[in-house]
Amino acid sequence: MIHHLLISMVKTLPTKIFYNRRLGSQLKTIFNLDSIGHSWGLLLTFTLGFVVRLIPEVLSWPYPIGFDTIYYGARIKNGVIWCHWSEFFSSTWLLYGILIPVNNLIRGDPFILLKFTAPLLYSLNACGIYYFARKALSWSVKKAFLAAFFFVFQLASLRISWDLHRNMLALGLLLFTLTFIKDFKNKWSVFCFVPLSVLVVWGHELASVVLFVIVSGLVLEHLRRDKHSDTYRVVVAVAPAFILFLIGIYLRVFPIEYHVETNVIDVHDRVLASLGGLFFLVDYLHIVSSYQHYPTYLDLFSNILSLFGLLYLLSLPLILIGFFRNCVLDFWTLFLLIGSFNALVTPFCALNWWDRWMCMLVYPFTFYAVNGILRVFSSKESSVKCSPHFLGWLRLSKVSVSMILSFIVLLGSIFMSVRYNNGGFLYTPYTIAYLPSTMLHNTVLLQDVDDTLKAIGWLDEHMDNSSVILAQHALLGWALSYLGKRVPIIYYVRDMDAALNLSLYLGFDRIYLVWWSRNNEWYGLEIPKGFVSIRDFGRVSVFEYTSEEEEIIYGE
Repeated sequence: MIHHLLISMVKTLPTKIFYNRRLGSQLKTIFNLDSIGHSWGLLLTFTLGFVVRLIPEVLSWPYPIGFDTIYYGARIKNGVIWCHWSEFFSSTWLLYGILIPVNNLIRGDPFILLKFTAPLLYSLNACGIYYFARKALSWSVKKAFLAAFFFVFQLASLRISWDLHRNMLALGLLLFTLTFIKDFKNKWSVFCFVPLSVLVVWGHELASVVLFVIVSGLVLEHLRRDKHSDTYRVVVAVAPAFILFLIGIYLRVFPIEYHVETNVIDVHDRVLASLGGLFFLVDYLHIVSSYQHYPTYLDLFSNILSLFGLLYLLSLPLILIGFFRNCVLDFWTLFLLIGSFNALVTPFCALNWWDRWMCMLVYPFTFYAVNGILRVFSSKESSVKCSPHFLGWLRLSKVSVSMILSFIVLLGSIFMSVRYNNGGFLYTPYTIAYLPSTMLHNTVLLQDVDDTLKAIGWLDEHMDNSSVILAQHALLGWALSYLGKRVPIIYYVRDMDAALNLSLYLGFDRIYLVWWSRNNEWYGLEIPKGFVSIRDFGRVSVFEYTSEEEEIIYGE
């Protein structure tokens, strides 16, 4: 009953928002944000973030959404936080450190736990935006809440929340951490900053890098102004987190050899193209990963410019109109811009994960854009122009800002609530690897989840240690979660033939494959010759490798 009620509310929400012209004035009367306190504003922000992010989870119920979410579910089901003591110093384990004990306590389905985790993490980020605006920028409750509202409907924010839960946790913590940099003369600020910065390091390495870049920029700024006492306080406060981070980097570059029992055999059909053993520097023209491959510089250029345009083209005028100087935002924005675009300048040696840095631009961009919105609406003139002289031609009126806001909310709503089987409103061939056309799918279409689970369940009953399953990157999480036996799994990303050849070389008696029966071009792959369908489950089938002279048929 509750599920159907929520779906009904979601379906009627766009109509109420976009076709009720008097909604703005009604909300202004009901919610007078200027009169509520800071705590109530924070609670309202939490509710906003949770409800918005809950929409795609309700519409996709009971199936999980997000690509990495399937791997999260398998990792939670595995129940191991650290395979070795050295992993304590690595980033990205904090999410597992929280969810694995919770799942052990409730003993439920990890994917159901993740459906509630994603809205909670999105609320954390929305509250972080609000809190940073209030404490670090000294904005009013109304302006800070507008920043949170603008944040939760943007495509970049929703993209991060789709399946990058570890990033989301670390970025939410980062927002709160940065608010305490403003005044290290206050012992309370130092007391809060130290543990929060450590949690950011354990949350995710990309958020950690952002934190240390901002702190380094502030140290340089203090030295330039001869504020040596402030420099000392900042360095001492960030030292525990930075030491942990350096130990983690060292152990990643020079890993300690240890053995972990696993039933997964990796084909290693990827090319990391890292430089000098430094995993964070790559040659983009030679990298081959699960989602990155650029045969030519033009391909790289098209991907980067297309993603930036899709994520920020609408909000860019607001950002330029509202740009203002703030030490933290200055270093934050500059570093993310470098991470997003340095691949175009030095493609043979650039920071890895350019698309992740680009998505994270939504955080500082939100503050500039909201400042631009209020600058236009508070102006007595018919239009407002950009402050820099070279952008003086850019002018925005109240009507144009209202249209931009409406389109941004509309695009975010479509991204959350409309399901596509192929293509989609937001689909482009240059951006689909980084931004899905809809949030309502995971590694497979929602309509294929049941068939995929039935196929894996069938294999669980028929496989033994002398047989092997070829699991592509999209299906590895499903296999790890629902294959009850520890049967051998050959893991591959792009080269199905290499996975088959490795299976033959290792001498397995039976080689199985789960794939789509009516479309062999999913993920750009085709089933090698020699595989025959032995069991159909709707659109998904179980294939077995056999010679051309032999045909294997199983009964129902």
